[in-house]
Amino acid sequence: MSSSNTSKSQTIIISEALQSFVTNMDSASFKLVVTDAQGLIVQLHGNLTFSKRYQLSNDQNWQIVADRIQWEQKEDCGIIHLGSSVYNLVKYKNSKNSRIPFQIYLISSIDIEFPWLHMAMAALDTNIKARLKDVCMQKQMDDTHQFTFAMMNALKIGVLSVNITGEIKYANNLACQWVNIRRRDLLKIPVKNLIPVWSNIYQLVSSGEKFINEEIAINTADKKAKFNVTVTPILDQEQVKLIGLVVAIRELENVYHLVNKYTGMQARFTFKDIIAKSQKMRKLVDYAKNISDSPSTILIEAESGTGKEVFAQSIHNASSRHDKGFVAINCAAISDNLIESELFGYDDGAFTGAKKGGHPGKFELANGGTLFLDEVGDMKPEVQVKLLRAIQESAITRVGGEKTIPVDVRIIAATNKNLKEEVDKGRFRLDLFYRLSVIPLKIPALRERMEDLPSLIRFFLNKKSVRLQKDVPQIRYSTLQQFLDYDWPGNIRELENAIEQYVILDGDISFENLKKEASNNNQEPLTEVTPHQTVQNTPITTVREMERELILKTIHHFNNNMTHSANSLGFSRNTLYLKLKKYNLV
Repeated sequence: MSSSNTSKSQTIIISEALQSFVTNMDSASFKLVVTDAQGLIVQLHGNLTFSKRYQLSNDQNWQIVADRIQWEQKEDCGIIHLGSSVYNLVKYKNSKNSRIPFQIYLISSIDIEFPWLHMAMAALDTNIKARLKDVCMQKQMDDTHQFTFAMMNALKIGVLSVNITGEIKYANNLACQWVNIRRRDLLKIPVKNLIPVWSNIYQLVSSGEKFINEEIAINTADKKAKFNVTVTPILDQEQVKLIGLVVAIRELENVYHLVNKYTGMQARFTFKDIIAKSQKMRKLVDYAKNISDSPSTILIEAESGTGKEVFAQSIHNASSRHDKGFVAINCAAISDNLIESELFGYDDGAFTGAKKGGHPGKFELANGGTLFLDEVGDMKPEVQVKLLRAIQESAITRVGGEKTIPVDVRIIAATNKNLKEEVDKGRFRLDLFYRLSVIPLKIPALRERMEDLPSLIRFFLNKKSVRLQKDVPQIRYSTLQQFLDYDWPGNIRELENAIEQYVILDGDISFENLKKEASNNNQEPLTEVTPHQTVQNTPITTVREMERELILKTIHHFNNNMTHSANSLGFSRNTLYLKLKKYNLV
């Protein structure tokens, strides 16, 4: 606030206080005169009249006028200096010594006793200071609001704040721009009109679940468009009661750019994201928490679909390395001739097509953080040797380079194979096995932790309903029992896919149909064929064969479209091609 605005506010405060003072008094018997720092009259209150010769007005020099009045009219009235209160305006000014003085004089036609005068002066002083304090507090609140508003508008994301009844209370400039609605109009729209699946999102977040980086359709002024949305709760001062939610909106194009630039560089899962109701899982989570900050290598062994990377990310986020990179690489999804350069990087001219200036590998990108080696059991022997050397020496050498680069990396490896058996078969180095399995961690299959199943079902029902923009279907007790009776060879990934199908069909299927389909798969013949050939008589006896059959059926369903098939199966195109190669289907 400028000095002129400050002075104006002061003048208004003095005026209001004095007007309040004279309201219940006989104002005809006195006049209050307020002067500024230069001694000029700035305010007049009261109805005491003078002859035209001594009529008072603003901007007069008070001292000259006062001398005249006292000299000429000393028999009729007197001038009393009621108060010379100086009000500290440090809150309004840059200088702590900056003050704006106001002096108040009383011209009275009657005698005034000193005690009354003293009380009047004290009352005025208290009144004015209280009003000044209120103005100061309001100014601080206004400034805080301006700071907050400026910070929100400086962000490269759209931000909305919504109360628990679904009213939009705040929107920054970018949010208004992206939805193409003016702020004053946007604040009048219920959030459910903007985000059709808001009720599902609210149910998910209010129950304590995270809602991070989901693709959601938003109704803009002229169309329905998809955005990347993250919703976080606002809790009261005791951090107990939900009082609102913050909605962060990003354009998908920008999100895809960031994801492509920093793929594998962030760990978003924590131990809070792991559903662990069963005693076995609770013990496992406690164990994982205890080993999180150890520098030793961890080997996670578990069947496919059990959530190995969720545990790896949770361990990273619970460690002292949480503010550094989490870099993941699927050793089975990268071709044999690229895995070495992906891990260790390469120098300029290392091979035909190498990027000019070279390229850092995953070890360098993970320096100071965590390197997650998924499907490490599929790594070729020659790469195993170089990985062992990197772990032992805490240093790597780029492909085509000679310089040794020191790295500080905590390694978490994962496999769905029994590495001890792979060692016995000569497919995995014993010394590398011991290096990786300093701290072993085995995740139980879903069939071994069925107490977690109801919670997992509720979680996926809410999650899939939001993502598919459909109402949460009710699940009958008999259907739930069928879920509990199934072995879930595909573990949590298979459960998630089954729940997605359940939501898509609005719950209009029974789990009996899913079990029949699984039973039919068990009875169908199977042989080693290409996706274009028919399946011959080989009974399904293992999980590997069931996965192979599922891949065949999926590819056939999507007319050999590998992208759609991979998305439906829940893994990348590279992984799909590797599995086709693994099962001799190409």
